[in-house]
Amino acid sequence: MADTPLRIGYVVKRFPRFSETFILNEVLALEAQGISVEVFSLLDPPDEPRHARLADLRAPVTRLADTPAPPVLPATGDAALFAGTPPLAAARLMAKAGRVAEAAQARGLHHLHAHFASDAASVALLAGRAAGLTFSMTAHARDIYHDYIDPQTDAAKRRAKLMAADFTVTVSDFNLRHMRTLCPEAAPRIHRLYNGIDLAAFHPAPVQRAVPGRILAIGRLVEKKGFADLIAACALLQAQGRAFDCRIIGDGPLRAPLTDQIAALGLQGKVQLLGPMPQEHLAAALEEASLVTLPCIITPDGDRDGLPTVLLEAMAKALPVVTTTVTGGPEIVADGITGLLVPPGSPAALATALGSLIDDPARAQRMGRLGRQRAESLFDLRASSATLAGLFAKAARHPLKGAA
Repeated sequence: MADTPLRIGYVVKRFPRFSETFILNEVLALEAQGISVEVFSLLDPPDEPRHARLADLRAPVTRLADTPAPPVLPATGDAALFAGTPPLAAARLMAKAGRVAEAAQARGLHHLHAHFASDAASVALLAGRAAGLTFSMTAHARDIYHDYIDPQTDAAKRRAKLMAADFTVTVSDFNLRHMRTLCPEAAPRIHRLYNGIDLAAFHPAPVQRAVPGRILAIGRLVEKKGFADLIAACALLQAQGRAFDCRIIGDGPLRAPLTDQIAALGLQGKVQLLGPMPQEHLAAALEEASLVTLPCIITPDGDRDGLPTVLLEAMAKALPVVTTTVTGGPEIVADGITGLLVPPGSPAALATALGSLIDDPARAQRMGRLGRQRAESLFDLRASSATLAGLFAKAARHPLKGAA
């Protein structure tokens, strides 16, 4: 049995997705360890650019959009799973669970894992039960904080999944405390596992290429990223007469409002929205930056970031990071050592932090060097994927290939 590869089915909402490089990187790292992975995408992927590393993926991807299959019905104790979900939407998810269960049995999968504790986790839970397989999930941020229906119903849905999962991993200690409080009965089976990054792909530039005063921000143009606060902070920096420029990489629904804000504040020459950029091009963009920021906020409906991968990549590139105290921010940044933390929703505090690093490049460079060390000790993809592989093997009672 030890010579048979561990076979894991990944259930996700959409795959591939440009903004979710952490899933692609994780699957590639598992494959590098000899684990066989198959991906099930609940919905068709969006029409958007693709990362070049997709060409390295061996895992087949099954799209489940409107695919007919015998549905997997919830058990009596699963009533909370689809509470508040429209009947047609619930029926579609049950049918997709049936398709995953059929494929898992036909292809000899040993375990099912969902990314995000939302619909993907519901499908993986039902499919695993129908196929006689164990099930686990990774919880991030929106899936455990956002008000989809109402706080009580959402909490009940999340508890049902936590109770059913053989184990759950989440990306920060902040999330870990929240989830263990939400479901104390499942607490021993909830683990913190930081998102890992490829330290070889993101390494300090051999030659200094940073543009003095260049601020770089990367992320989807959505409210929780705090880009409106960043633009407001840039207006303050301009009013103070500081020499800087700010580049924001990403796309999303707030592109037009952010463009209007830049124009209204007279920042057209200082702040640029560059659109999306493939992962393989980010390393070069990071090398031209003096510092990286992501001023995350908590939106009125509870949405927030968990542990932004782009900040980890910036640290791996030996860049100082400025972020907020939201969720995993204090776990990423050692405040005053590898970067700076500011309160969310405060452009003035953000401008002060950014300005202090622009004014003191030597301090910024020291922070960057220490940030690389922190990335090596906490956020190495090889270590995190090995831990995850061990959890999979234990849940499935199937030894890893080559393990004693």
